[in-house]
Amino acid sequence: MKVKKGNHYFFSPEIFILTCLGLFILFMQSCRNKDSSEPLSSFNAIEIRKDFLLGDSPELQIEILDTINLEAKGNPAITTVQDIAFSQHFFLLLDRVQGLLKFDNNGSFLQKIGKKGEGPEEYFMPYSIHLDEKENVVLVADWEKRTVISYDFEGNFISSSQRLPGHPISFYRENDTVLAVQETFNGTKEKQVLISSIDPKTLEVKHQEKPLYGYHSNYTIIHSIPRILSRINNTTLFYMSIIRGDISSYANTDTIFSIKEDYLVPEYLLHLSGFDNTLQLGISQVVMSDKKAFVRVVYDHRSYFVVIDLENNRPLVHLRQLFDQEMTDEMIPKPLDGDVFYSILRDHDSFTEINPQIIIYRFSYMDLPFGSENHPGVQSRIFLSVLDKDLNLIGEAQVPGLDKKPTTSFSGQFPKHFAKDGNIWIYENINDEMGFVVLTTAK
Repeated sequence: MKVKKGNHYFFSPEIFILTCLGLFILFMQSCRNKDSSEPLSSFNAIEIRKDFLLGDSPELQIEILDTINLEAKGNPAITTVQDIAFSQHFFLLLDRVQGLLKFDNNGSFLQKIGKKGEGPEEYFMPYSIHLDEKENVVLVADWEKRTVISYDFEGNFISSSQRLPGHPISFYRENDTVLAVQETFNGTKEKQVLISSIDPKTLEVKHQEKPLYGYHSNYTIIHSIPRILSRINNTTLFYMSIIRGDISSYANTDTIFSIKEDYLVPEYLLHLSGFDNTLQLGISQVVMSDKKAFVRVVYDHRSYFVVIDLENNRPLVHLRQLFDQEMTDEMIPKPLDGDVFYSILRDHDSFTEINPQIIIYRFSYMDLPFGSENHPGVQSRIFLSVLDKDLNLIGEAQVPGLDKKPTTSFSGQFPKHFAKDGNIWIYENINDEMGFVVLTTAK
């Protein structure tokens, strides 16, 4: 993958944001290198309005698939979860203080992988991990030492890479290639994002010729969500949280980029509209997954978490709570596999809790607003899940014929949706006649 260098940041006046498309594209061109010959690209505008953010939100339904309690006896204290990687028989958790920890799938501590320190077989500031079951290795990105260290699953040191040109903050697998994403700090406001490919077995590193991204910032931050590359509908997307100016500043636009034809181009313009420009405003985090993005909007020093439909370019819901708790950075849904996510949940009301829980879940259906402002309505996406006899998930698919959430009959005596003989039966009132609509399913 060949990439072009570019400085991508905005300060356009609010009155021109969505009305002067031509000026915006010319501005984006001027931010790139003089020798850039990249083509013009259209982008998707997604508007997040103040009344949407502060108003009532449609309902988001969650189906919990598994819960891993890390409070098991003998477990070390978990301070801040920096990254997690799941395997079939165990998972690895990177704690900012404890280092890399290995647990079984019930949450019982097994061992530490490596240890913190300045030695050649140690990591000093572990930032992100990548688990490669094909090679039976785990890679640890050391931000401070600017290296990648590999261990086997039993905790034995294997190798350490050459010194990278930047500080590694994230791993990303693109087909069969593992990419190490880095950021540079040269004592100036000008900073860059670099990409290197790395062989998990030999740790041989190949650097891209030019930086992926350039930006200005006065700040160095710990990225609480290190994965800044994602793949959606066969398109590689890029987003990096950056504090560009005063932390209390007002910034009502942000951009998610895509890599198309070897160029980094704007894919989604996120526009915050209707907000008081004398108050703090900005987007501090974006987590991208299949067809969705989870955006953390900070307004007047309060956080709001917005779920965005990337297919239809619109916000769906805002989350002030998840699992009956106020949202935190650790609770932001992080992609695990397809439409399955995980979140870190802590009991903030307990004086005895030391360690959190890992909640693995999916969105079983999601209410979506539709219609006009005068005639609003709600529709839902319904999913059919297939489980084996041990209640393990075999597969799932959206049911195209349903747009209303499963519920009970008007009398409340039996469900209006149920499965029988391989079909979905729906109890409905059609022209004042009660009957069943039958949806046939196929393997």
